[in-house]
Amino acid sequence: MARSALETMAMSQLAWWLVAVLALACVALLGLLRQRRGAPGREPAERREAPAAAAVEPRTSRPEPGSVPGGGLAPLPGPAASPRSPVAALVTPPAVRLPATLVASRARRYELRDAGAEPALTLERAGAVEWRQALPLSATPMQREALSAILAHAPLLAVLGSGDADLYRLSLRAGAALPLARGELAASSLRVVPAQSLDANRAAAVAAVVMALHCAPVYLRSQRQEVAAIQAEAAEWLRLSSPEDERLRALLQELSRYLREVEENHAGAVRKPVFVARVADFGAQTEAQWRAAADGASAQRLRVEQALAGLPEAEADWLARVQAYALRQRVACHAARMLAAWHGLRLALGEAVPAATLVLHAALQAQRAANRDDAGMARGAATRGWAWPLAPEPGLRAERSLAAVLQAIEAGFAGESSLALLVRLDSLGQVCELRSPPLAD
Repeated sequence: MARSALETMAMSQLAWWLVAVLALACVALLGLLRQRRGAPGREPAERREAPAAAAVEPRTSRPEPGSVPGGGLAPLPGPAASPRSPVAALVTPPAVRLPATLVASRARRYELRDAGAEPALTLERAGAVEWRQALPLSATPMQREALSAILAHAPLLAVLGSGDADLYRLSLRAGAALPLARGELAASSLRVVPAQSLDANRAAAVAAVVMALHCAPVYLRSQRQEVAAIQAEAAEWLRLSSPEDERLRALLQELSRYLREVEENHAGAVRKPVFVARVADFGAQTEAQWRAAADGASAQRLRVEQALAGLPEAEADWLARVQAYALRQRVACHAARMLAAWHGLRLALGEAVPAATLVLHAALQAQRAANRDDAGMARGAATRGWAWPLAPEPGLRAERSLAAVLQAIEAGFAGESSLALLVRLDSLGQVCELRSPPLAD
């Protein structure tokens, strides 16, 4: 009995303590809720001390329905708002304010700027009329890939009313193509407007491609025809020439090889300083060979002139002297054409060196003098009735080649002017067609 009484007392004490702890927890929770909602004890004192008479209106002061002006019923008070649960105030998520949508206007063109007043490179949309008036250009897959890389963000340009969605115009400032292609304008010094619209690291390759597409048709097409003609006409004298002409033979082979490399990758050759320097060195070697060949032809020409001024009995030795002179004269003429071809190839690489005009002027004057002497000796031989087997065509061809290259150098490198390229992109953003815009008047 005593043991059961003790257990009953312990259970009652434990229950009492549990009730006390729950009461304390409820008081604490109630205090937190009142702090969040604002305690009623913080109301102004004048509101708490308001007289009860002011709060309760007498029944006689309420207007009757008939006393309302206009004979209508007084509006009934609206339904009281349902009290908000304190727990709902804690668990309700805060209102989320969505950010305002920003609408940025598209740029009309992309620019790659350096220290100059005008941008070095610009990209903008082109019109259909300009596209129809332009001349088609043929490009290699490598050139198309280089252009496609820098036109990655071109579709984001603003569409003009007169422009097509897939036509673009890529322009280079006058005098900027060659320095940009050779890396003389470092990518770190270039500024893109708008930011990240163009890749400055690809600007050198693109400038070289644009310059190659414009300059290759101007220089390389005629250059290949000239070198092929020299090789075909030189086969005879190369077979009969002396050992001292072996270096000239090697230079002719190098000329054909270097020209082929420029034809296959003009954009890459322009960007190789070592390649350009080698072309200049071969031009200097060809100049030395031309001088030696011209001196040899002059010596043989002097022997022919002496025969013409001698006695009629010199006719026996005439044919041998004329044939020896004809061989050396042919070698000198082809050496002059090779000299012009090397300087033409150097010009195609952007090396319009003024010093080269001095050499070509000297060669042109010497060739004209030789042509005049040949014409005089032909008339002298005809007066005596002697045979003259030399044709004037080799000398005239050499004169025309020297004059053409000299005129091209004096006109300046075509890549120094402002260059533009019209591009059409396909649905994948790749270059599918290229054209050259018409030149401005």
